[in-house]
Amino acid sequence: MEIRREQMILDNESLRYSTPEEQGISSESLLDFFETVRNNNKDNAVDLHSFQVIRHDHIIAEGAGKPFSLNNFHRIYSSAKGIIALGVMLAVQEGKVDINEKVADIFSDNLPDNLSEKIKKVTVYHLLTMSCGQDVDSCVDMFKSDNWIKTFLSIDPVYEPGSRFFYNNGIPHVLAAIVEKKTGEDIISYMEPRLLAPIGAKVLCRYNKQKEREPSTVCVRQTDLTKFGYLLLKRGKWNGKQLISPEICDEYGKFHISTASHPKIFRNFGYGYQVWKMPCEGFILAGGNDNHSCVFTEADMVFSCMANNKIKGDFSIQKTFYDLVYLKMSGRPLPPNPQAYERLQNCLTQWNLAPHGSDESGLEERIAGKTFTFEANSFGCESVCFLVDKAKQELEICTTEHGAVHRLRCGMAGTWPVTKDYIVIPPNLTHGNFIDGEEPSENMASGAWTDRNRLLVYGRSLGRVASDQFDFRFDKNRLHLYIKTPALAVPGCAVDKKKGEFYLTAVLDEQC
Repeated sequence: MEIRREQMILDNESLRYSTPEEQGISSESLLDFFETVRNNNKDNAVDLHSFQVIRHDHIIAEGAGKPFSLNNFHRIYSSAKGIIALGVMLAVQEGKVDINEKVADIFSDNLPDNLSEKIKKVTVYHLLTMSCGQDVDSCVDMFKSDNWIKTFLSIDPVYEPGSRFFYNNGIPHVLAAIVEKKTGEDIISYMEPRLLAPIGAKVLCRYNKQKEREPSTVCVRQTDLTKFGYLLLKRGKWNGKQLISPEICDEYGKFHISTASHPKIFRNFGYGYQVWKMPCEGFILAGGNDNHSCVFTEADMVFSCMANNKIKGDFSIQKTFYDLVYLKMSGRPLPPNPQAYERLQNCLTQWNLAPHGSDESGLEERIAGKTFTFEANSFGCESVCFLVDKAKQELEICTTEHGAVHRLRCGMAGTWPVTKDYIVIPPNLTHGNFIDGEEPSENMASGAWTDRNRLLVYGRSLGRVASDQFDFRFDKNRLHLYIKTPALAVPGCAVDKKKGEFYLTAVLDEQC
């Protein structure tokens, strides 16, 4: 297979494509990583959407599972903490923020009446290193409040500031507010000319009710997440220009406090400035559901990925990459392996998140145009019918809910046709699921027959992180519909409401 040599998409940086072997990594190890992730993706549980790998200034692997692309916006959850910390570092570099300054002094005009002696000792450094001494996640109370800073400062630390690590999701909100207080600009606007525009990254971030930036809502593209990791790998230098000093980058990523007692995979090797240390030399901008940018400093490598991994604690995409790629890499180029490289490229080019199975079933002719009537249910879903378009290799799934007809086009050959409609489950745009920068009203579906009597359909939107799964099982004149959805609050006949699983049953209307 011919090797791509064109310039990579990291805008101003002259990165080029290379075989993995030229950079000391085997195509076989990358294939092993990719196939291990896919083999663990039962019922879409791991749900890796995209990834990129850079080593020695070359892109050696990248891909996105259809319908996603490398340039779609995506939620990154707590990876945004690392981006917020970069904004703080820019303000430190310009002398506008002192990491040893006390937070209570910064917000002296916005203090609670019950300010404790311990909270008075908390500095910017304690926030950056998650060592402010609080033993509760302050964001729970902050989100309920109309004054997030005052609420944070009202929570009395249990431990002496600086003495113990405790992961606290309220902290990045306070850090963002500090930058705004000290610079007069919200943190994203402050970062724009100094860092985001020079590296060609776009960061979408909502405001809270107090018109302050809300870091937990950050959305970026896969390429942007890679750029942040690559900038830090190069110690703040981009396209020949030093955007952040090497010394500040070193402080950002080094070990500051122990996390040895942390129970989660890959989280007990220490903590830097809003980033987690790795068992090797390096650190991770780590986000929930495996949205990461992993900076392997000694190995001169960046691995970044976007996903919706729902297997809590049992399977880690970053650890799988570490075990199967990092631990098997070489400091020197490897012998060429064109066959393995071609298999890798084919796998990544053909990567599709559609369900596996056949695009046809002998049952299609029997159900085409027929209506199945649902038994009474809390969804108000009355009926469903299936229209077959063999020329387009599509099904149109039509449901009637509360008297209204909804239609969803479903590709049957790995395609993802777009429909501005939905079936059964209204689009879930709750705090943890929306993606800004994409159109949430556009729904896509792709399906497959896993056997003659079972039709599995995945519903997605580029404007939402999670997928909906519709499992239609036909049994003579009856239809059993199993639904998995992140819309946990949807009422219905729940199999397991905590997991968003619901069950409906319908009977074929023989009069149709």
